[in-house]
Amino acid sequence: MESIHSVNLKDKENKIQRYERKYQPNILIEGEIAGLDANVLVDLVESDEFKRNIREQFDIGVLKIYTTNVALGEARNVLIKRRRYEHEEATNKLQSILKEFNIQKIDHNKEGNELGNMWVDYVKKQIHIKKFPTFPSDCRILANLFSQIKVNIYFTEDKDLERAVNILKVPIKVIIVGEASQINSFEVKRFIKEQSKEKRKAFHKSRKPR
Repeated sequence: MESIHSVNLKDKENKIQRYERKYQPNILIEGEIAGLDANVLVDLVESDEFKRNIREQFDIGVLKIYTTNVALGEARNVLIKRRRYEHEEATNKLQSILKEFNIQKIDHNKEGNELGNMWVDYVKKQIHIKKFPTFPSDCRILANLFSQIKVNIYFTEDKDLERAVNILKVPIKVIIVGEASQINSFEVKRFIKEQSKEKRKAFHKSRKPR
């Protein structure tokens, strides 16, 4: 059964933003608008099996896929500093992923960044953030995707971000995927199976006489 929860946030000018989140069975609806964080972009470059798993997820019902200029920059830095790519090679690999998956890039704007900062200020008072150094940037990435594109599903490896979205009641499904090095334990695999099961149930239910 669907239930609705809401939360009110005040910005620096004391303007109130109200978020309502409808809780439904965790299934994708055809035409979802998806966003990707920096770590997912890195793993798309690094692992062909990761790409196959993510592609299966996209094929279930994702209409469009977006990321941001900041997420791309962070992904490139990870590839250079941690994975030993040259700058040009990292840039070309990421551009190839954007083209392969038809991922659209948006630029951060002032409004989106301010919204992300407001999310951080609210959430850090509610819970302990395990990876706080990267948390503000992660929130700004998601806030820009939400405010500019209205993404309603977000792929990330950051469980803190999932907890934040739940607290904020922002109407976004957060899909936690494992790192490419832990590909055998991908939650995305489990989620794909659940999607298929739910779709089969819905199909058979629609064929029953009323």
